[in-house]
Amino acid sequence: MNFKKQLKRQLYLLFLICIIITNTAVSQTEYQYVDFNHGQNDNINDWIQSIRIVEPACRSEIQGTTEIKFTATGMSYAKAYCWQQPAEKDANTWGHRFDLTPQGIYMEKGSVATFSFPADEFPSGPVNIRIYAYNDAGQKDLFELQLYNKGGKVWNQGIPDNNPPGAEGLQLVFSDDFDSPLSISNDGRNARYCAHKPLNGDFSGWQFADVTGTKNPFEQKDSYLRIKARKFPDNSSSSGLIASVNMDGEGFWTQAPCYLECRFTAQSAPGTWPAFWTLSAFDGTPGDELDIIEAYGGMGKGNANLDDKYCIVSHFWEQKNPDGSRKKDYDARVPMTELGGKSNWTETFHTYAVYIGIDETIYYFDNIEVLRHPTNDKSREKPLFFLVNYAIGGGSGWSIDLERYDNGSDMYVDYVRVYAKKPLDYVVPGIKKQ
Repeated sequence: MNFKKQLKRQLYLLFLICIIITNTAVSQTEYQYVDFNHGQNDNINDWIQSIRIVEPACRSEIQGTTEIKFTATGMSYAKAYCWQQPAEKDANTWGHRFDLTPQGIYMEKGSVATFSFPADEFPSGPVNIRIYAYNDAGQKDLFELQLYNKGGKVWNQGIPDNNPPGAEGLQLVFSDDFDSPLSISNDGRNARYCAHKPLNGDFSGWQFADVTGTKNPFEQKDSYLRIKARKFPDNSSSSGLIASVNMDGEGFWTQAPCYLECRFTAQSAPGTWPAFWTLSAFDGTPGDELDIIEAYGGMGKGNANLDDKYCIVSHFWEQKNPDGSRKKDYDARVPMTELGGKSNWTETFHTYAVYIGIDETIYYFDNIEVLRHPTNDKSREKPLFFLVNYAIGGGSGWSIDLERYDNGSDMYVDYVRVYAKKPLDYVVPGIKKQ
């Protein structure tokens, strides 16, 4: 065999080895993090970033009729929508998607497009105006303009008077409407919440920040917890997480049978990753993680492309069946735009919940059951706590690109409620206090 043929054969063998290694790595990743592996093969090349906001500034406060101005280089047409509360013309109790530009917008080359947003006719508090642009070549773009309406209509805000149907037979053991000063500390000591994942393990690409200093990501805004993700001029960044127990294992715990729910809204942009989830006791033994919602932002190549869905995933960490095989995780991509009011996780507030029973675990979206599976023994036996976070990239592996959003994004948490048979007085044994 001559040198060229031998080299060609070696290169081919090396190529096969790389394929095997890659496929093995992907299969293992998909098995453990099925929620991170979707969207890559969708028809995403038509999505480009074209829209740029001229005014008002992203995340600014508005009131009354507000002129929205934007550019969309290379695009020919545009439309804009915003979610509206029940109105005379559409009394749907879920609210409805309102077309702000019923005649559409024709984008002349180099022009600045303008449309009016009558803020007083929409919900007060966080609003998200979704601007779509497209051209005859099939290219398209979506820009979500987060604003805060200081006027408007009070609708669907705060803890409801009625108990959720999923909590039948249980009593309220925890609630936070975020309508009083926040109680969060860096390590959770002497506060209601811990600003980091207990026993460390932070996972956001834009780091979960301390509450002390200029990068504090938390703010009480009227009756909401506002979690601010920001990138700063020095290229540092921050975002936020709250956990119901501190680094000593003290705080709020509950145990099956129990029901946990959280209502929030956030923004879909490359890298945004809002979540509400539970962890069982971190005592050094295997436990469960129940991701009640993980939402992934951004359209286009390298992004999640889950504009109309969110993910539910169970992780039974380091646990095996009697035959030695890995315990099966459960997951679902919830088609939320086909359920209830048919809005996605960015357009308006939604309630995400889980009932952890002795026999079954049931997940809910706006009180609609969306997934059911047998309760794992660790979820049944171990106490658990909850976490709410707004991660940006990081452990999810999704790319981060918030430049055209002025390097920022907000998550607004309306409330958290927990129901159980009875309150639980629990502290993780063996944790050394610092």
